[in-house]
Amino acid sequence: MRHYGEIMLKQCCNELERQQLKIAFIESASSGFLCSQFSIYKHSGAEILLGGLVCYDPSIKLQVLHLDPKLIEQYTAESAEVTQALAKTGQKLFTHADVIVACTGLLKPGGSATAEKPEGTFFITILFAGKLYDYRYLITGTPLQRLNELTEKVATSVLLLITTD
Repeated sequence: MRHYGEIMLKQCCNELERQQLKIAFIESASSGFLCSQFSIYKHSGAEILLGGLVCYDPSIKLQVLHLDPKLIEQYTAESAEVTQALAKTGQKLFTHADVIVACTGLLKPGGSATAEKPEGTFFITILFAGKLYDYRYLITGTPLQRLNELTEKVATSVLLLITTD
């Protein structure tokens, strides 16, 4: 991860801890990467992180998280609409979480990629203080570079939300 990204992640984790806020993740495209990054800093782990659920395959979204199959059929598993539904479901699963981060997208070739939604597109929904905040990113580079930049963007967004709300 670039140095700036590490700084943003650490600042976000420190602020979550300072405010005694708990965070949880529902991840598809990022396969648990976001959750793991939020767990590795000194002021992290059990102090801020409740946990996460990886729902990489659409069957997990349907069978475990009980998303409406029509939602995936209409919008695809990698969409803003499905990501919002994941965040709402995350609130039911992680009842003590103050912040829920949901992620879908196209880390690698395949999936529902189109000209309008190319490889490298990510959808993030952050649920905080009863409100949904939606983000869409197009990130270039290798899968690992994409994940590192995505982590930086999520940390920056969470930090902004918890310090201005």
